[in-house]
Amino acid sequence: MPGYALVDRNLRYELAAGSNAISASNVPPSMDVEAALLRPESGNVNIIGQRYVAALSGTDDVLGRAIGRRVTVEHTAGSAKQTDSGILLAASDGLSLALNDGRIKVIRDYDNFSIAATGNTLPREANLQWTVEAEQAGDASFVLSYPMSGMAWRAEYLATIAPGADCSLALDGAALVINRSGVGFDNANLTLVAGQPARARQSGYMGDRYRAEVAADFAMAAAAPPMPVVRGSGEYHAYVVPGTSRVSNGAVERLPLFAPRQAVACSRDYVTDAGTSDWTPPRPMLAPDQRGLTGSMPVNVSVSFDNDREAGLGQPLPAGRVRVFDGSDFLGESMLGHTPAGNEVRLRVGKAFDITADREATAFNVDNNRRRITESFAVTVRNAKDEEVTVRVLEPMQRWRDWEITASSLPAQKKDAQNVEFEVPVPAQGETRLTYTVRYQWPEGVRP
Repeated sequence: MPGYALVDRNLRYELAAGSNAISASNVPPSMDVEAALLRPESGNVNIIGQRYVAALSGTDDVLGRAIGRRVTVEHTAGSAKQTDSGILLAASDGLSLALNDGRIKVIRDYDNFSIAATGNTLPREANLQWTVEAEQAGDASFVLSYPMSGMAWRAEYLATIAPGADCSLALDGAALVINRSGVGFDNANLTLVAGQPARARQSGYMGDRYRAEVAADFAMAAAAPPMPVVRGSGEYHAYVVPGTSRVSNGAVERLPLFAPRQAVACSRDYVTDAGTSDWTPPRPMLAPDQRGLTGSMPVNVSVSFDNDREAGLGQPLPAGRVRVFDGSDFLGESMLGHTPAGNEVRLRVGKAFDITADREATAFNVDNNRRRITESFAVTVRNAKDEEVTVRVLEPMQRWRDWEITASSLPAQKKDAQNVEFEVPVPAQGETRLTYTVRYQWPEGVRP
């Protein structure tokens, strides 16, 4: 997973007056090196230069960095083991050594090699190195800031519908913080930002970054944990997690987003859709088969509620998965997009078992002289439940932008420029047949 995190790390060093070489290890391989910045906390220290040393990535990397160093190579000639020592000149298509007697020897097949120890050893792990200038000796504090991939979070919701005639649900929200950055963070102050900031794509040296996920071992106390503080963050929303957290590498930490809401007013809807969309045809569509779906159509179950205080909520809801239960029975799950306060939440959780629908085209006529299309449909909704239900039937008006419902067995409600909705009551153990006729009209000068 890509993910994106901004890290501020406190560092402290004992400096001598003048030039100093300092370094920081335990840096994540997913760090954006170009954006890493060390800031001194006092005004008498200056950053002169910064250098990133990547960790060794494999045998080829070790050989590449060993060029110019003395190496010892063990290889087999016939049945005899041989050992050669010299300066490594090249490491492609075998190893090229400058031997002590002046010869250059190429060893194509070798068993193993070792690099002679020197003061300039190969790095055991990635690290950042700086040259800093201090006006006087003493302790100095710094903040290392860098963005990195490999850490992300999303919301996880649990909605439980209470029994009873009125729809009411309990809503619990948590943040799942996922860390696959390559390093863990202890005693971390977390701020989780919900939004979609634009990021520039990079190529070249840092183009392919290490991808990861997050998790941490998290012990929940017996008392209710403190809730995050929600604040604005530019054009987004930030959740400041109270206290400190441990975000281990390779773990998933679950943190509460808000105190559980016990009674959120909701509604359960049954919806069948013949193919509604926001597409506007460029010209009148005269082909008979451009009528949307016909035949058997699924009836989808959705649970909706208003994200406002009147309904018992009224706060920004970050994107994530919502698992919906009807009491103790699993009803389904749906993905929720970023939802501001005041907006409706509609969760499509599955297909109804006992409610079915069939749609048929019953009439179609094109009158080119009067520039008119007339079309009729019938939608039959059947209900095998022991109680009456109401099904929302969504119908597309997709042949032309100028349309009118001229007749219908139930009232029609225009949803937008190209779609209409009917509320169809269906008795228990019964069926209802909805019929309607739509007329399209186009002006002179428009050619179908």
